[in-house]
Amino acid sequence: METLTRVDAQEDPYLALRTTLGVGLCFALAEPLGMTQPMLPIAIGMSLISGQRGALTPRSFAGPIMLPVIAIIFSWLAAITVHEPMIFLIMNVVLAAGGIALMLFRGSRAGMMLTVFPAMMSISALYNEYALAAIRDSMVSGGLMVGVAAVVTNLMFPPQTKRVHVDNPKPHISRNPALELGIRVFVYLVTLIATYATNNISLLIAPIMMVFVCAEPDHGGRMEQVVDRGGGTIVGAVVGIVALAVYNLVPQFIVLLTLLMAITYVLIDRMTTGPARPQYYQYVCSVALVIVLSSIYGTNSAMEVVVQRVAITVGIMLAGIALLSLLEAMFLRRDDGPEGIAPAPARL
Repeated sequence: METLTRVDAQEDPYLALRTTLGVGLCFALAEPLGMTQPMLPIAIGMSLISGQRGALTPRSFAGPIMLPVIAIIFSWLAAITVHEPMIFLIMNVVLAAGGIALMLFRGSRAGMMLTVFPAMMSISALYNEYALAAIRDSMVSGGLMVGVAAVVTNLMFPPQTKRVHVDNPKPHISRNPALELGIRVFVYLVTLIATYATNNISLLIAPIMMVFVCAEPDHGGRMEQVVDRGGGTIVGAVVGIVALAVYNLVPQFIVLLTLLMAITYVLIDRMTTGPARPQYYQYVCSVALVIVLSSIYGTNSAMEVVVQRVAITVGIMLAGIALLSLLEAMFLRRDDGPEGIAPAPARL
């Protein structure tokens, strides 16, 4: 898939402000809408709003519109197949293979939806029906909230450009695509089935992180994922711990709202001005928001949330890279990748 590009401050000087207001609006509306677990829609909303590039187009609202539809479809599929183990497993294998293939060979973001959201719903369905209903309702309400927030913030602080951003994905080229896809799907399914076996919804992050490792075509791209997502998890955890310390001194709604908005503004602004890749700052922000909200609104202690998030994210990505590299060394020739495909010699 296309990596998140850096924003030109001249084209969009209000990106950080729009994202901050969007996060604040989503959090302020969460309680009136009866959302008991606001971390998921807020994290998704932050990612969608901060991921906007170029002028505002109808495509900018595709994410918020699709989110409720995807949540309803995949939660329904998980609910009707969870008591039929063979059908349940086959469905998730097919969706995983299709999603990773789209991400790897087409650079399509639709592949991420076919992989990540079924995993979220299937793990929730195995935990219990109430968890499935909660995550479905959070995504439906979250999609509506993010859509409203995107419209309001873009009307107030629109991008200062008419340039329409066009994605420039870099599909993977391979002489043996079936084998490469099979290796990646196998590694992902090992993680997913292991998560099923634990029946611990807190481990949901493990297969999601593995998706991004398996969708990278080469070792360099995988290491970038480890640096951005693994390193971002550690830094985001530190930011979240500091925010929780401040909130525990003055446990008021307005203090929490201010902390969430301040974290968002500083980190999203660094997507424009910081030296690291933009997705690194976006992921630091996502982890910090999730850790703060999970510790306050979740059932686990803050220490458990932080340790699980850091250990699982970094550990699963390193394990995934090691296993992928081992399997590729065993079953793939060195010239199967794009670097081994030399251009045809010119004819005289």
